[in-house]
Amino acid sequence: MTPEDYQLACDAFEQACQLPPEQRSAWLGARFPDRADLKQQVAGMLARTEDSRLDRSPLEAALSAESPTLPLRAAANQSQPPAHVEIAGYEIEAEIARGGMGVVYRARQQNPNRTVALKMILTGKFASSSEVARFLIEADAAANLTHPGIVPIYEVGSHEGRHYFSMGYVPGKSLAAALKTESFTPEQAADLVRQIAEAIEYAHQHGVIHRDLKPSNVLLDEDGRPRVTDFGLAKRVDDDAHLTCTGEVMGSPGYMAPEQAMGRIDLIGVATDVYGLGAILYALLTGKPPFEAANQYEAIDMVCSSDLMPPRKHNRHIPRKLETICLKCMHKTPAARYRSAADMATDLQAFLSNEPIRARPLSPWERLIFWARRRPGLATTWAAVLLFYLYHLFCVWVLREEVSSRPLFQVISVATALGFVAGAWFFQRMYEKPRTRSLAIYLWMTMNVVLLTLLLFSTNGAMSPLVLGYVLSVAASGALYQTGLVGYVTGISLAGYYIHVMFSAFFPTKIPLDIHWTICLTLTILLLGMIQYFVVRKIRLANA
Repeated sequence: MTPEDYQLACDAFEQACQLPPEQRSAWLGARFPDRADLKQQVAGMLARTEDSRLDRSPLEAALSAESPTLPLRAAANQSQPPAHVEIAGYEIEAEIARGGMGVVYRARQQNPNRTVALKMILTGKFASSSEVARFLIEADAAANLTHPGIVPIYEVGSHEGRHYFSMGYVPGKSLAAALKTESFTPEQAADLVRQIAEAIEYAHQHGVIHRDLKPSNVLLDEDGRPRVTDFGLAKRVDDDAHLTCTGEVMGSPGYMAPEQAMGRIDLIGVATDVYGLGAILYALLTGKPPFEAANQYEAIDMVCSSDLMPPRKHNRHIPRKLETICLKCMHKTPAARYRSAADMATDLQAFLSNEPIRARPLSPWERLIFWARRRPGLATTWAAVLLFYLYHLFCVWVLREEVSSRPLFQVISVATALGFVAGAWFFQRMYEKPRTRSLAIYLWMTMNVVLLTLLLFSTNGAMSPLVLGYVLSVAASGALYQTGLVGYVTGISLAGYYIHVMFSAFFPTKIPLDIHWTICLTLTILLLGMIQYFVVRKIRLANA
């Protein structure tokens, strides 16, 4: 395969990863109508990439274009040695893992005589300079670390243009594989993460930040002890020469810290690994990844701005102390996390010894903020209802406004507010179920527009200040990065508004219809909808 063909295959692989599995075959046929070899190559790469929910978020496929550390998956066939792979001084026995950018073999090193894991760049001699640089960074970072909790590096070399390094062979399985079939008690989870934290603290003391902590990068040996591997995104604390730049997202989104998701390279440090340790603890406690999203845009928003569901919401039997430790590790602000992995390990040991921990539980105010971040739609709706009532009371008691003071309007407004509150609660629960998420969004926005339209019948209709609610609905429709939703909400908002325009034209009220106000509001809804549509479309194309 030529370098040009390899690049075509990589580009197609990245795009195909974003498609549902049932659509990939047809897409590849259309992408490579005259290149059956490339189609077969990409199909093989996709077949080998069998992801676990606990190890890969929907965002990862779109963000892994520059990452050499896609989680290494178990090879489909480990019984036969791979063909056409020869490295001087090593006898290749079997392929044991493969990812989008790297491949690992079990091999017998001839001098000294021992079984090792041999990692190579998947593209071999066609590897780009960036791939080679990152590969060597991984080897260099781990080679200087000698700790029982870190997989050791034995030798780094190149044979006929194929870069490789050998490392300790761990005959057990990864933590990601264990999570698929096993459950861990809180004490087991705490002890495992404590050992991992001690290994990471050792790396930090030697100037190395891992930056990609997740279950697949932790191997369990035959005695069940964790050993950290895959330093492909490692960074030296005092290294100013980055292979990444501000704005570039590196890592695995299911477990990456918010500063990584935002591409804030300047904020990445020890606290980033502390977040990763907390994410691993979260997965061990709940059996779920920290964040689950329907699409990559939702995932970006959740990682950057939404707080995770507290572990005890998944399982009330999880000790509160352990939940407190986990939430402190995964705080959005790096400065609010543990100052070091050693501090986290100390608290985990305190938990295991039934001693007080240093981390403090969340205050009621912090819990309210966490709740609002986890359910922004529900929180925003309830806050809007509260603001509406404050405005209503201001109109009644301060302005002495005629319409607001009517008993009928007060009854209707209370009923409408209760409808908003109950509907928001119902659709929020519906939204949290992946199968009904899309339907919940459309029904939720429809309910908002319908209730607003009904409420306006008890006021001055098209001339009421409340018609600005249509504008706010259109503005809110872009929050989920769906162009179809923006167009739909814009359409029903205009329809709702013009129901009142027509009603005012045929049944005049005390306040006559102002044609200039009508035209201005119509243009505002239309232009805002168009702006939202093109902004969302641009964001989607930029991440395609």
